[in-house]
Amino acid sequence: MIITGNGLKNAMESRIKIEPFRRDQLSSETYDITLGTEFLRLKSEETPILDPKKIDVVGERMFSRDFILQPNRFVLARSEEWLELPADVMCMVSGKSSLARLGLQVHAAAVLHSGHRGYVVLEISNLNSVPFKLISGLLIAQLLFFNVEPSEEYYKLDIATFKTQKKIELPERLKF
Repeated sequence: MIITGNGLKNAMESRIKIEPFRRDQLSSETYDITLGTEFLRLKSEETPILDPKKIDVVGERMFSRDFILQPNRFVLARSEEWLELPADVMCMVSGKSSLARLGLQVHAAAVLHSGHRGYVVLEISNLNSVPFKLISGLLIAQLLFFNVEPSEEYYKLDIATFKTQKKIELPERLKF
């Protein structure tokens, strides 16, 4: 069941941890997250092909208050907010229509499992024909929360690919 209204406000005060938390980013259905200062760009000149059987990519990590995303390019970024979910809450990440209407596609793994610990890693593409200036603090995506049956916290599971998201990471392997 989606957590909304007073239930969402109460969960933010007692069960869901968001740091920094800004009340003005909380609506009756979602919480808006902001763009942080960490970016990871795939170095296409050093990565001739993405082979799912043998991940061998070169990334360039940058820390900056802004990042110019060229047309038809892709970058990984992270939220400014650190998020901790309890064992009975999961979260979905969605882009914002105001950015989508400007050609900016903001995606994440979509589902943050119950027990998630860490920043939200965002996959951002510029589908427009002009560069887009990404600026730290920009409201970049929104979180939608759901009550679920309690389960073991995701970061503790052996199957968890990224465990605790302290920084942007690339996958070392893909599962078949």
